[in-house]
Amino acid sequence: MAVILLATGVCSGQTKYRDAEVGINLGFSNFLGDLGGSRMEGRALWWDIDPEVTRPAIGVIYRQEVVPHISVRLNAYYTQIRGADSLSENDFRSYRNLSFKSPLTEVCLYVDYTLRRLTGPNRERFTPFVYAGAGMCWFNPQALYEGQWVELQPLGTEGQGLPQYPDRQPYAKYTFVFPFGGGIKYLTRSNWVFGMETASRLSLSDYMDDVSNSYPNPDYFFGFYDPATATMVAALSDMSDHTRPDLISLETGRGNPKNRDAYVLGGLFTITYHFDQVIRPKPGSCFFKEKR
Repeated sequence: MAVILLATGVCSGQTKYRDAEVGINLGFSNFLGDLGGSRMEGRALWWDIDPEVTRPAIGVIYRQEVVPHISVRLNAYYTQIRGADSLSENDFRSYRNLSFKSPLTEVCLYVDYTLRRLTGPNRERFTPFVYAGAGMCWFNPQALYEGQWVELQPLGTEGQGLPQYPDRQPYAKYTFVFPFGGGIKYLTRSNWVFGMETASRLSLSDYMDDVSNSYPNPDYFFGFYDPATATMVAALSDMSDHTRPDLISLETGRGNPKNRDAYVLGGLFTITYHFDQVIRPKPGSCFFKEKR
């Protein structure tokens, strides 16, 4: 059987355009968990924000377009999160009277979708964008006790590590997070990009504020710690004044373990430098298509 080869020259490519950005983010953070918040209980995301515990956030960013309109982005942030029941208008939270602060470091990888491209011969100057991703954050909740900030995780304020609560183990001070959000950006003629964005972060931890489960029996602390430490742990575990047993009593809910913690990085003003990447086909980059 004869085989006929028809060599047909086919050029393999056209000039392609990609872009990249590197820069910084400046904005604010707000915690959405068991402590503090508005009158609304639970996780209402933006509706449960307490402006009084908002803290500044700073980040660095690198973004690389991989196909038209789709980019991957690496972001790292540092901020502080806080929550204070004393600032809440919710009756239970206000009476519970717990509070905390924690440094927070986050590293995330996103996938960005831009409506308009800022590169190529027909580049736009302005575009909205949306993104989602995954990453990790590290935290270390602390509370104020007799004028000193005390790290809470080693103390086991909900009975972690006590033999009476074998199902309560010390929690990890890191967690996976899943950010999602969007924004707008503008490319100047000098290749600087100015943008605004905001995003919520959902975590897999319910202990970013050291609160999740029910109140432990404070007597157990005195059988496990020395008297001074036991007194401190018992005080940090229950900061209420014990005048409303209808709201708080032994073994009742200190937090809600069914809902994970979240936080917002908002009002993020982004300043990046834009790089155009031109990918041209190599000379003679044609191949022969074989037909039989």
